[in-house]
Amino acid sequence: MTGFGDACLERDGISVFVEVRSINNRYLKLTLRAGESLGSMESQIEEEVRKHFLRGTVQITLRLVCERSPDRYRINLPLLEKYYKTLTDWSAGFAGTGFSPEKLLTLPGVVEETAPDENIMERWPLVQETLREALKKLTAMRRREGVAMAEDILYHRQTILQSLQRIVARAPQVSVLFAQRLVDKVNGLLEQFSVAINPSDLIREVAIFADRCDISEEISRLHSHLQQFETILKEEDSPGKKLDFLTQELFREVNTIGSKANDVEISHEVIEMKACIERIREQVQNVE
Repeated sequence: MTGFGDACLERDGISVFVEVRSINNRYLKLTLRAGESLGSMESQIEEEVRKHFLRGTVQITLRLVCERSPDRYRINLPLLEKYYKTLTDWSAGFAGTGFSPEKLLTLPGVVEETAPDENIMERWPLVQETLREALKKLTAMRRREGVAMAEDILYHRQTILQSLQRIVARAPQVSVLFAQRLVDKVNGLLEQFSVAINPSDLIREVAIFADRCDISEEISRLHSHLQQFETILKEEDSPGKKLDFLTQELFREVNTIGSKANDVEISHEVIEMKACIERIREQVQNVE
């Protein structure tokens, strides 16, 4: 699910800025954007993210800013003297040419920032606290999206259930209609060719057709899957993978009904059900 969260905390002259974004993905993938000095925290950051999310591409932007202090800078005197000597030699033939110290200090490499003495991992508690705050905001946004997604999934589930009810009402008529068509066809042939046929043969053909078109087991399993689908969606904290599996089972049962039913009206209902299942499948892949 998509979402965004950010946080900024400051303590002891250290400021930490964290932005977290997530986009849909069937698996969890972490992308970290931070300075090289913060790369050592990547494993701790990933561990923290995994505590909150199981799916989605999570992009984290992390910045750590230390309070500027004169002690953090030094002047590279050898380089400054080299600059001065080079410029002085170059300008020897120009009268009145001088170089102010301020301008010399702006030359590349003259003023250097010293590396902090402390271990960067000493900043982890503040980074962790800021990250958790950003993840908390992201989670809240994802939950709001999840509510809307659940409503859409349940709507399509209800549509499937309604189609299934119409199939249940239609299924017993399929064998009856086949028997009637078979009798009419046989009677026509009997009249045309003046031959006789054993009634038991007709009964056997109807029985074979009824057995081949029996979808009672598929209907029963489909009812069970739909009930389980709703239960998992409403009661479990991380239903994504289970719903993904159940969606595959829904499609399998509906596809079997379509291939066995041998009836136009049931085929129409099967098409509607497949469309709903496809919509559910798209949504479920993004469910945590």
